[in-house]
Amino acid sequence: MKLRKKAFALLATLVCAVSLAACGGEVVGDDWRVSGIVDADGTITHDGESVDVLVAISPESAAFYRDAAEQILFDSVSFPMAIPDAESAFYAIRFDDLDGDGESDVTVDFRHADNTETHLVWIWDTHVRYVFREELSYVTGGEDPSDDALELYVGLWEYVGQNFWLRVYENAAWAFLDAEENTVLNGTAVADADGIELHDAASGDVLRLIPTDDGELYDSANDGYLHPVEAITPALPVFEAAGLSVGCTADSGTYLLEDGVSNYAGLGDGYATADCYWEVTKTGDMTHDGIREIEFDAICYIPEDSIPYFGESFITNTNSELYDYYTGIWLTAATAYSTTDRGENHYLHTVAWNGQSYTIEFFYSTDWQDNVGDFAKVLTKSYIVYLPADYDGLIFAAEAQPDNYRDNARLMQLDSISPEACITDMDLIDPYSSLYFSICK
Repeated sequence: MKLRKKAFALLATLVCAVSLAACGGEVVGDDWRVSGIVDADGTITHDGESVDVLVAISPESAAFYRDAAEQILFDSVSFPMAIPDAESAFYAIRFDDLDGDGESDVTVDFRHADNTETHLVWIWDTHVRYVFREELSYVTGGEDPSDDALELYVGLWEYVGQNFWLRVYENAAWAFLDAEENTVLNGTAVADADGIELHDAASGDVLRLIPTDDGELYDSANDGYLHPVEAITPALPVFEAAGLSVGCTADSGTYLLEDGVSNYAGLGDGYATADCYWEVTKTGDMTHDGIREIEFDAICYIPEDSIPYFGESFITNTNSELYDYYTGIWLTAATAYSTTDRGENHYLHTVAWNGQSYTIEFFYSTDWQDNVGDFAKVLTKSYIVYLPADYDGLIFAAEAQPDNYRDNARLMQLDSISPEACITDMDLIDPYSSLYFSICK
């Protein structure tokens, strides 16, 4: 899922170094640390150097002084608004690295007498020092103008076709959940009548969802929809939901594919389909560094009686592709003509299922041989595939030919007609006439 960056006009305070003049009268030799104005301590790390600091809280800022007898200001952050009860409501300050850049960021928490809580976050920027991040900050409890708007979105939403869910909580927290209810992303939400913004706690990125007239939420960044549901009900894999049986196994001999080969001359003269046989044999399967590498040959055997007599040169055509079992997505590859090597057929695809993304890379070569044993022609497609070790959804499909030349010609251009389409959505292919081999089993 893509999250877009958002620039904030409100409360986007750039916090720079303030005056180094010490507050109040200082007497040389006195240790200011025993004066009672120290509210907390911590360690700030920048450029690999760590400095112990003492924190003094005021209604307008949090000041960080070096942990030394002389009161020397090291840095500070200014609050985006005055907090009158800051000194009494102060609860905690942390200097954790929130964005993973190795630099200390600042989080300040207040717990007020009216049971509201204020959570303020600043992220370190090398050029302007601490930058207040409104999207990571929030106030919980009490009266808030956005409370009524938030109620429109509180609850569970299913992301259509993605097999993960959004839960929006009454306290303006949100989480994307997978089918096992594990949290994939989380953060805080800002809502109004025109939509809800999801602010990611880890990256600070923002996803805006817009309500539709039929009660769904529209994600324009990813062109997706979410609809309200009562419970998490995992979606079935597309192959299972469509009743597409993966009934062929590797290294188990040949399988008959009816109408699996077509022959014609010129621009479709004498077009006819006939039967052929397919088998898949694995030649390598190993896992290293979290990547599984599989090598296999997909072999098509075309009998003599499947090729009619032509008094001129003619074309013999078969179709076979790779698919993802879970989403049904075609791992699109262009049509390969005649004999080719792996360098000519290299493809990279990413599929998303159950809140996880899987990148699949593959190469293949094609080799046509005539008059091999009892067969008029034999096609060998030799694949090498790289995929995540925890992914098991790769399917090889040997597909039946269309019953007319026009559709056959269009099928050769399918990579430009329906790139990465779902197998159940491609009009030129009858998914129930294909042979399916599970490559990962």
